[in-house]
Amino acid sequence: MPEISYRMLNIGSAPAGLLGLEELFAELYAQGVTPTDEKLADLLLAGVRRHNYIPKVAEMDYASALRMEYTRYYRRKQQGKAIVARDYGTWRGYPREQIPWFPTISSELCNNCGACLEICAREVYERDEDGRVWVAEPFLCLVGCCFCKSVCEPKAILMPGQELFKNYPEKM
Repeated sequence: MPEISYRMLNIGSAPAGLLGLEELFAELYAQGVTPTDEKLADLLLAGVRRHNYIPKVAEMDYASALRMEYTRYYRRKQQGKAIVARDYGTWRGYPREQIPWFPTISSELCNNCGACLEICAREVYERDEDGRVWVAEPFLCLVGCCFCKSVCEPKAILMPGQELFKNYPEKM
């Protein structure tokens, strides 16, 4: 059986590991499906369900996150950029994807000023097609960093507490 891709996405405000996402995006792109296609959400959900469970109550969150990810994929393909699965490395010996340290943006508080985009050297944030700031690469966030939170005047960026580190002792 061929190896299937694995990718972490931020669904709602929680990380989710998904199987087969790269293959699904490549398939949809080859079929000519665009980010504005009316059936995109249904196609994405059906495709993800081939290898993953999606709780009924989370369908809208999944559809929104998947649409944003497919839009990024589509744009990169249109620009001729290579699409490669990311290796997020490790932290204290743990795969970075297992460390729940990443920002969450409160849509009610965020004024899309972009201060977080300017200060973040790790390219965690991007703007969507409507100009709204969103967390595009949560696992690129440097564990322990809070610079974005400190420059956010409306206090829209939420980060985990430092007590999280107690759960991840250094692996030998």
